[in-house]
Amino acid sequence: MYRGLLKRTARVWSPREIQDAGIQQQVLARMQAAERGFRRLDAALERAGSEALTQILRSLKLQSIDVVDNLQTLREIVIALETAAEGKA
Repeated sequence: MYRGLLKRTARVWSPREIQDAGIQQQVLARMQAAERGFRRLDAALERAGSEALTQILRSLKLQSIDVVDNLQTLREIVIALETAAEGKA
């Protein structure tokens, strides 16, 4: 996720390469959004179980959560997992 956000937002591989303060703020905001998304993912995973996550990743043709490199895909996974968790409740 980290590299994907740097690449898409700032078009750099290292945060040290970002010279523009506005772009630094955008990267920070997206990193914070990713952190919130991963926290939601962890909470939903506890309720839904790892099999639900595996099925969701398969449906998106992803091998692992580790290959997710953008906020939109993370959001789709989190929403699907939260929905699966609600179905188990």
